[in-house]
Amino acid sequence: MNWHMVHSSEIESLSASRQFLAFSDAYLTSAAHLCSHLAAAPAESTYTKGAVVLSLTFHGVELFLKAAILERAPTEQFSGNLGHNLQHLSRRYANLYPAKKFDLDIPFHAEEIDFASLDPAIAEELKTFIAEHERDTPIDQIHRYPRDTEGNPWEGIFAFEANSFSLVVVKVQQDIGRISALIWHG
Repeated sequence: MNWHMVHSSEIESLSASRQFLAFSDAYLTSAAHLCSHLAAAPAESTYTKGAVVLSLTFHGVELFLKAAILERAPTEQFSGNLGHNLQHLSRRYANLYPAKKFDLDIPFHAEEIDFASLDPAIAEELKTFIAEHERDTPIDQIHRYPRDTEGNPWEGIFAFEANSFSLVVVKVQQDIGRISALIWHG
């Protein structure tokens, strides 16, 4: 048997932003391969394997946003829950890259609600409900683990369909490739 050892030294000379970008690419490539396999072999497609595709995709997007942020703001810190919050990271990314050419359609992105058009009491109640739901069902965790930290199943119904999601992964990879060329080679 021939062994082919790879080592972390291959990325040590890269800037932090490029290291994050390399990991983003690896996660998204892995998600695309597994998703493509599940689409081609429906009998092998299970929710757990689909959840892995979703988790890999989520993390790949998260790492790309962090890579882009670090390229413009090298001292940025990603601590706490906000470091895994795609809405927070995408807002920071959009502030650093406001030009239309840097637009990225992010999966797992919740639509913003126009609270100003609501009765203030209802708006506050809705904000509280959303905050509780996000705390109890964190999007960065529901595809990684079958249960929450207290051992309870996640509240909600979660599903995966390989053929349709493969289009999402490919689109994310294309968008990130286009934007990466602008950020790191433009």
